[in-house]
Amino acid sequence: MLYPDATFAGKVHARAQALAVVASWAQQMVDALRGAALEDLQTEHVRLFVNAWGGAPCPPYESVYTNGQMLGEVSQDVAALYAQWGVEETSEMPDYAAVELAFATQLARLLLGLEAEAERDLVRQTLEAFERDHLRAWLPRLAADLQAAADLAFYQALGSALQAVFGVEEAATRTRRNMAASDRFLDLPT
Repeated sequence: MLYPDATFAGKVHARAQALAVVASWAQQMVDALRGAALEDLQTEHVRLFVNAWGGAPCPPYESVYTNGQMLGEVSQDVAALYAQWGVEETSEMPDYAAVELAFATQLARLLLGLEAEAERDLVRQTLEAFERDHLRAWLPRLAADLQAAADLAFYQALGSALQAVFGVEEAATRTRRNMAASDRFLDLPT
């Protein structure tokens, strides 16, 4: 959700190359940037995330999606969690999508570097809880909003990427809930 500048395409391309082995959506984002004018990306960014007639259609803040307002209770919760883990405050709100994703990335990197099992377990549990209670609680809705509201292919691809990474469990949970509520079972061929 970073504001596009002159180095934006290069950063996206570099990160996508690192992920390309894992996910095709990374390449889709790079492809969507080809031929996109920086000014168009910036204008679309502002329209989607910052300010538009009637309000930004994709506010990149968890509290907007879970509390219905900026700086809701969840914003304070994630700020406390960051402080607990020694994460320095940024100029962004704590529940901003990029800040939450950066925190999850820091935990994942920390997990890779730990040798003591007890420490790994604590970091793993924290990461899993953060993903479940925060990232998966709202990023699928942000992804759907992006896919519906974006005019540029890059931001549509960003919505698809968020959905691919964080929406799978939500869809699986919804499917299990629907199946549990159903009074019949579907026999699938094996």
